[in-house]
Amino acid sequence: MKDTRERKTNSTPGKEPLRLLALSDGLFATVLTLLVLDLRLPDTLTAGSGDVTVFLRWLGPHLFSYLLTFLVAGTYWLAHHRDFDQIDHYDRGLLGYNLLFLLFIGLFPFTTATVSLPDFKSNSYSFYWAIYATNIILAGIMLTLTWNYAVSHHLVTPETTRRQIRHITLRQVVTPAVFLLSIVSGFVFPQIVLGPFTLLLIPIGLWFVEQRYRDLSPKRISGRPAWSELLWRAGTVLPWLLVISLALWATLH
Repeated sequence: MKDTRERKTNSTPGKEPLRLLALSDGLFATVLTLLVLDLRLPDTLTAGSGDVTVFLRWLGPHLFSYLLTFLVAGTYWLAHHRDFDQIDHYDRGLLGYNLLFLLFIGLFPFTTATVSLPDFKSNSYSFYWAIYATNIILAGIMLTLTWNYAVSHHLVTPETTRRQIRHITLRQVVTPAVFLLSIVSGFVFPQIVLGPFTLLLIPIGLWFVEQRYRDLSPKRISGRPAWSELLWRAGTVLPWLLVISLALWATLH
């Protein structure tokens, strides 16, 4: 007689892995909350000095790292849900890969606080940026491995096509690929601080992927003006432009 616990873990096709998604969503919510809690004024300001220059030098890097991590975590959360829209059952292997993905997501508050420490013009900034970017790269790799494990072990819905699988995989490698480029540029050109500015390639890369697989995108609602749809899509790029603006602000101050 098979163990009851094994039957619960190896769920039947069509049954959504609710406990897996609940754990993942809960961790993402905790990580985003901890990011906000880390935004505390430094002692030099709370002591009563009120130096505007000190405040501006502190504010730029902290807002930049907070907003950037929030966007990246949100991107991974959306990608995770996109994956599990196609995954209709799971096994112990998928649970293990998903936990490894969550392991690196849980490190986001720590590495975000780390990259907020040095000044953008500091010689050590490239080192701290590499730690932060490596965390994001490893999370992206584990998300991609989780998805490919589900595909290779036939845990996705039968309706999922090879083209859809390639589309999802390409979307997921854009962010870690750009962060890898940011690490390389940071060490090759340490005086220019190119790392944070390469992140604008993320929405550009995602746009190219969507253009290549535009036939898989939801159809535009009949009667809605084309310019209206363009404005809605442009809104997804604005947060990344804000991140780049904060990076420029932190560099100038």
